[in-house]
Order: sequence, then C-alpha cells, then structure tokens
Amino acid sequence: MLINQEMIADRLSINRNTCKTFVFDLDGTIIYDGKPLESKFEQVLRQIQSAGHNIVFATGRSWRDFVPVVPSWCSEQDSVLFGGGLVIADGEIKTQHFLENSLLSDMITFLEDNHAHYLVDGHSNYYHPSKEHWLYQDIIKISGQSRSAHVDHVLADGAYKILILDDQFLDYFNKYIANRSLTIKYHFYDKCFDVMPAHVNKFAGLSELSLPEKNDVFVFGNDHNDLELMQELPNSVMFGHHKELSKYAKIRIDYDDDSFENFVTVINTILGK
Repeated sequence: MLINQEMIADRLSINRNTCKTFVFDLDGTIIYDGKPLESKFEQVLRQIQSAGHNIVFATGRSWRDFVPVVPSWCSEQDSVLFGGGLVIADGEIKTQHFLENSLLSDMITFLEDNHAHYLVDGHSNYYHPSKEHWLYQDIIKISGQSRSAHVDHVLADGAYKILILDDQFLDYFNKYIANRSLTIKYHFYDKCFDVMPAHVNKFAGLSELSLPEKNDVFVFGNDHNDLELMQELPNSVMFGHHKELSKYAKIRIDYDDDSFENFVTVINTILGK
C-alpha cells in the first residue's frame, strides 16, 4: 500500500534548511537476503549525501560483514557496528565495548555442553563450533574470512558479543543475565539473539558521534536492536512490523511490492522534494 507525503509530513518533525543525519540499519531495512546493497538503494543514499546531509549506518553486523555488502564510500561514513559495541568515526575507532572474558567463557561452556550453534564476534576474529549452519557458510561467502581455530584467539583481542542461533535457549539466558552486566537483543525475523555488555545499544553508540538536534535525526530500522534509537529519537521509520518498535515508530513501511517506493517517498518528503 502506498503512503503519501501529507501523512509523512504530519507524523515526522521536518525542519527545513537544516543539515540532517539519516541513520540506517542494514538487514531488513536497506539490505535484503544478505545480499549487497542494491543500486536503487545506493542511488537514494547518494541523493541524501548530494543534498548536503549526513549518513550513519547502525548495524548488528561486524566490520568484517559490513564492508563487503556496501559500496566503498558507504564504509567511509561514520558507523555503529556490533549493535553499538564498536563506533567508527572519521575512519578510526572512537569507542568499543567488550564482553567480560569470564562471563563469555561461562556462556560458551553452557552452549558447548548443550551442543548449540553460536558465534563469538570480535574486531579481527570470530569463532563458532565446528558444526554446519547456514550463517557460518554465509560469513565465508561474504567476507572470505574463516573462523579462528580456537575461541581464545577472539578473547585475546576482545569479543563484542555472542550471537546464539538457537532461540530455545532464550529463557535460560534471560535468567542468566538477570544479575550480570549483560543485555540481550532478540532478532525477531531470524529467531536468534545477541548477548552483549549491559548498556550497549545502537543509540548509545550513536550518541558517541557528533549529531544535530534530535529533530534533525531520522532513523530507519526493523528489529529489536533498533529499539533504543526509536525510543530516544522522535523521527523514526520502521520496516515490517515489530511489536515493540511499533510503539515508537512514526512511520511504518510494509514489506510488500510498494516498500521501495514508499521508502523513496519518505526520503523525498524529508528532503523537501
């Protein structure tokens, strides 16, 4: 279903003649099926940049999995990676937050004992069990980088998060984090979840960057790790339907045949076109 500019303008706070920052999640927002950014989306991003506005990417992906799926100019923009665990500004690491190795080792022991699929993710290395899973294969296809031979290689550099691919363990980990400095981000569409350091999220990472007034920041996302962005920033656009995000998102773009056209309409409305 098509949405119109009048409705968009009514729901978003759009200040004319100001420099705006557009914050884009990747998967399920501007990237689909794990494939590289389509040219039609890149053209829209170029249009935003050409109009003099700023673009920030905020994703749960690692740097390793971010760079191969976007054009080189996109990877040069300020970025919030690992769901907020790593912030890159002006091409350099600005902040990073690691899991405590003792907690991570404890979680890995549980997962190994229960023969679970998981992924420990660091800046330079990653580790997963020597088991078959589509995600493990996708990482190699996208980045060309194989897993570390041992999890200690990741621990030595620091791990930003652990992705647990069996959501049957969600209840266990919700109890596990109760008295520990950890938080969980559940990926609704993929039925998996991240365990990260407490207070790490995309909004906290974004706040480490130089931003305009809140009304001049526009957020586009689709899943639980976009929640704090939409809670804290008044101009938010949700792709698909997510129960928690829907409480805060001002605009919703359905996943249907009109989704890209509606995305373009939202961008053009913000840009005053």
